Amino acid sequence: MSQKFCTLITEHGAALLANATALGVPLKLTKMGVGDGNGDATTPNAAQTHLIHEVYQAQINTLTTDANNPKQIIAELIIPEHQGGWFINEIGLYDENNTLIAVGNCPATYKPQLPEGCGRTQVIRMIVAVDNASVVELKIDPAVVLASRQYVDNLIINKLAIHEKSTNHPNATTSSKGFVQLNSATNSTIESQAATPKAVRDAYEYARYSDQKAQAAYDHASAAHNRIDPIVDKFRMSEFESQVYSGDKRHIFVVRNDGISGVYNTYKNEFSWHINHDGWIAGYIGSERVFGLNEFVKERVLPVGIPQPWPSDHLPAGWLECNGSPFDVNQFPKLAAVYPWGTLPDLRGLFIRGKDNGRGLDPNRGILSFQDDAIRNIYGEVWPISHGRIKNTNTIFNGAFSETRRNTETIGLKYAKGTITEFTSILPRPGFYFDASRVVPVSHDNHPRNVAFIYIVKAE
Repeated sequence: MSQKFCTLITEHGAALLANATALGVPLKLTKMGVGDGNGDATTPNAAQTHLIHEVYQAQINTLTTDANNPKQIIAELIIPEHQGGWFINEIGLYDENNTLIAVGNCPATYKPQLPEGCGRTQVIRMIVAVDNASVVELKIDPAVVLASRQYVDNLIINKLAIHEKSTNHPNATTSSKGFVQLNSATNSTIESQAATPKAVRDAYEYARYSDQKAQAAYDHASAAHNRIDPIVDKFRMSEFESQVYSGDKRHIFVVRNDGISGVYNTYKNEFSWHINHDGWIAGYIGSERVFGLNEFVKERVLPVGIPQPWPSDHLPAGWLECNGSPFDVNQFPKLAAVYPWGTLPDLRGLFIRGKDNGRGLDPNRGILSFQDDAIRNIYGEVWPISHGRIKNTNTIFNGAFSETRRNTETIGLKYAKGTITEFTSILPRPGFYFDASRVVPVSHDNHPRNVAFIYIVKAE
């Protein structure tokens, strides 16, 4: 018996189509898949929820209604040439939730891939019959569409038909719309043709030239009868300065006898800008209008690489913490010029000390060299002492020394009635001990009074 090929709507698909019909919410079909049926021919089953062995799945390329049968929808999948290496025995159609809506079989077709020496783009079309095609949303993602030959042919035919309709119009007249021919002549009397930009420009230039000639003639005639100079109303001179007004008299250009000149704003009662005796120009201009001002200020306010105390755990932009970490010398070339080894000094918990440079207070120190903590000598006296013992209760303790007494265990022998026995005696012995806290404040390290900051450096 010969193999039959068909397409069935699955039980889940039928339920979703019925639900779409009842609620009026279109069912969105988005993807297609193909499978090899594990190497065997397949028979579609409405109870299927997935293909027997799917080998490829992708977005639908096109989704249309059959022009000859409005109850049939045609889904198209294009498999690119770099996919393949398997047979195609089964086809599936999925909705946006990846539910298998329809399943079909097809003659076994081998899809090669490029490494096998043969590559081709495979077009798979699946025809599904539905009772009401209006409940299926015929919408695809244009970002994944590949142009098949038929797709391009249909597109060109549709575009040509639209263009033909758009150009099928009569010629325009003064009383009806339509196509119109262009004309560059400036003296044409044809009312069914339109002037080109060149014609409009030529007419404008001619009109402007005519206006200039007429104005010149008028000015010449006026000058012959009235010799009033228009600058008189905009110029004023006193013993101290000369002034030239703007048309609205808002600004005055001033030249003073003391050498100062500039533009004075009569609304603000101040100079907008002026040149002083020494030739310096003074005036206001917004910083955002000065090109490179931020870079100019940044380069001159504080050089890159100088450690600065910062009163926050959140570092400002363009700064790094002095914590001994390495930095990218290529990213921060200016900082690398200061620390060419690519590592910042670790100043956490440390103070910065000025380099001695021959003064003698802290000799033999190299730049950025580390110095451990130390204190000046603390000393005291205990006197008098005789034969290694405190002499008497009048012994004086001075400085960091004080008196103490400790019990001392003594072991000895005693003789009684012809018997020698051993005994232990606990005797208090005087002594002294050393305690620096009697003289100075003490801590786990040596430090002056201080406030904690984070040391940071400008990196760029």
